Amino acid sequence: MSEQPNNFELERAMGFFVNRTAYVMSEAVARRFAQHGYPITAQDFGILFRLWKQDGLSQIQIASLMMRDKTTITRRLDGLVKKGLIERRSDENDRRMFRIHLTNTGREATAALMGVVDAFQGEVLAEVPVEEREATVRTLKKIIEIVTRNGA
Repeated sequence: MSEQPNNFELERAMGFFVNRTAYVMSEAVARRFAQHGYPITAQDFGILFRLWKQDGLSQIQIASLMMRDKTTITRRLDGLVKKGLIERRSDENDRRMFRIHLTNTGREATAALMGVVDAFQGEVLAEVPVEEREATVRTLKKIIEIVTRNGA
């Protein structure tokens, strides 16, 4: 068994803070969505937003864009269908495949929720200088690039 370094501290690891930040922000924005009458998750909003930008994506395309597995996306899509926010339609060229579309209710919800997200981000980031925000985004993009490139 290999020895563990004595100086490792989980609470100082980059991934720990990235994960914790994503979690607390996702939970907080979901509470805001619910307060505005939309009981959905941040991940659900991500799907709605992707469809807002490009309606008619396939489930596989959504899974890729959201960086989630097909099973997770299927569950999310099922929930959004039940809420009347999206619908599945057969692909015109391949009847075995479905395209995912926003419903009119989904379009209205997404427009309203973009305002909620914008206000939330404004509040959360108000005390963080623009230079620090930009540096953080650059750093995270670089980490994604390295991990993706190296398959780490």
